[in-house]
Amino acid sequence: MDDLENIRKQMNEPDEEMRRQAVISLSRYPLGNSRELFFMAMGDVSWRVRKEAVNALLTVSLDDATLDGLIGLLASSDNAGLRNSAVEALERLESRGVPMLLEHLKDPDHDVRKFVADILGNIGDRSSIPALVESLRDPDANVSAAAAENLGKIGDSRAVAPLIEALGKNDVWFRYSVLGALAKIGDPVPFAVFTPLINDALLKRPVFECLGALGDREAVPVLLEGIQDPVRSVREAAVCALLRLRARLPAVYTREVDDLLPGFKGKPCVEQLIDSLNTAESQVKEAIVGLLALIGDERAALPLLEWCRDEQLRRMCLNGFRSMGERGMKALLSVFSGADHEEKAFIIHIWGEMSFGGAESYLGEAMLSSNFAVRRSAVLAAGKIGLVGLLDQIAQLLDDSDPDVREGAVGALVRLASTGREKVSAIARKLAASPSPDARRDAARLLAALGEPEPLALLVKDESAVVRRSAVTALAGLGVPECAGNLIMALVDEDPDVRIAAAAGLGDVPGVKDLQPLIFSLDDEDPWVRCAALKSLGKIGGEGVLDAIEALLEKADGVVLITALETLAGLGGDRALAMVRKGLVSGDEEVVKSAIDILSRSDSGWIGEYGDMLLRHPHWDVRCAMARAMAHLLGDGAAVPLRKALETEQDELVRGEIRDLLGRWS
Repeated sequence: MDDLENIRKQMNEPDEEMRRQAVISLSRYPLGNSRELFFMAMGDVSWRVRKEAVNALLTVSLDDATLDGLIGLLASSDNAGLRNSAVEALERLESRGVPMLLEHLKDPDHDVRKFVADILGNIGDRSSIPALVESLRDPDANVSAAAAENLGKIGDSRAVAPLIEALGKNDVWFRYSVLGALAKIGDPVPFAVFTPLINDALLKRPVFECLGALGDREAVPVLLEGIQDPVRSVREAAVCALLRLRARLPAVYTREVDDLLPGFKGKPCVEQLIDSLNTAESQVKEAIVGLLALIGDERAALPLLEWCRDEQLRRMCLNGFRSMGERGMKALLSVFSGADHEEKAFIIHIWGEMSFGGAESYLGEAMLSSNFAVRRSAVLAAGKIGLVGLLDQIAQLLDDSDPDVREGAVGALVRLASTGREKVSAIARKLAASPSPDARRDAARLLAALGEPEPLALLVKDESAVVRRSAVTALAGLGVPECAGNLIMALVDEDPDVRIAAAAGLGDVPGVKDLQPLIFSLDDEDPWVRCAALKSLGKIGGEGVLDAIEALLEKADGVVLITALETLAGLGGDRALAMVRKGLVSGDEEVVKSAIDILSRSDSGWIGEYGDMLLRHPHWDVRCAMARAMAHLLGDGAAVPLRKALETEQDELVRGEIRDLLGRWS
């Protein structure tokens, strides 16, 4: 006892750290003797001491007297720190404190009853639902409202019917809490429940929130009317609710909503919603942007332009401009000249996405901009819109100082190749004769878009490997049989990247009958050439391909062997799958896993021969893969071998995998 008296004295010292150390030492004493001092520390002026007291108290086993005392501290209206410490301790006790808390839901002190309701809601123990439902009828308005709110926090369906019944109580604040709880629980509620409340100005916002979370098609007209409400907070709630409801409705009803929204064009509410974008919270802003996009009123063009900066909302904004059509595009024309570089780039991007031909003169001017982003946007948009009249300006940008602009110009010319064929062809031939390898590489792309194999064939012999690779890729992309000869020739190019492009491309050329060049490529010194040849042979197929792969399996390893197995999987058939089984005995665990994965897509005939061996494989990942394959192919028939494997398995990851698989049949 003398020690406790010393601790009591220490807890009255002015030094905060001395008091905190005193609290730490309290946990060494019986709770019956130290309880008062714990409670004293929980009301200390220092939050560090109070925190230490709660932490120390929760390290010991609490008896009923201590629990009752903690709940009694909730009545400490003159010491907020003490009361908050008691709340924290009771919430951290979680379900252990619930039985006694439930008893205090009938405490004579209404403040205690409210705090108990809040604590129960934060704990979330569903056994407290009946008592909280009973507290909906508490004579104190704060307590009944707290009961409703915390039933919403717990989120159990059993509370829905009592909450609906409680809406009959003629108390606005209480109804507000009940509606919020129903929205949080999220179970469907008949629309008729909300009908008597819709015209109550003070309840419109929570009613709309409920309709967004719980409503159905019947709620749409009410929310559409709410968008035009004179009160800003109500309008915003209606917008958020409508967008939320729209996301939940079946597609046919979503289209009904979308068909109704353009009817708001020209109405005052659009201007009001635009004004809200300046001050609303981010979640509300997103909903308003979404609604404005669906309405398609051109007055929203500039706000939507601003929100195009947000990548998450950009697609939605573009849909809004589609709804506006020509009017929206003209609205952007009116501000283009005064816009900064970033805004101009976005406007141009929108014009391109909308295929707005009226922007042609503006795009021609933008290609001369000092800002590379504007030039790039302009040239890309010209290609998307199909502005053949700007071909000369586009061609000039092939020499731009910025690589992204140059790339954009090539992309635009590729798009315009069919409609501006003569001029694009002239540009391509000029590039093909350029001393610059980059220009000749771009020529290959343009010639491919034009479908001109003869000049492309000349570029296959170019001195630059980069140009040769581009030409080979372009020829393969044409997909015409007469290109095969040039691709076969490129299989022996000195540059491995060219050989890879040729080997990969031959698989896309129809009518290739001579497989020998590709089979020779299976001996290429570069493994990626061998992989490309394998994939092309797999596309072509035939017994000759299987013969070649069978010969390769004897000497292949690593990525080539894995590619060979995947090629065999694509070819299918008994012979191919028999070859895949050879991968199960590879010394490379990645090859083994690949073989297991492929065979898992077929029948289970291989498991009897290889299953036990692979469940004892040296590599843990292979053992996991085999366990999964057995469960997939054998169903509950895998239980016996997996239980046997579990008896000897030492790796915890594999043991966990096997236990999870066995759990399917327990």
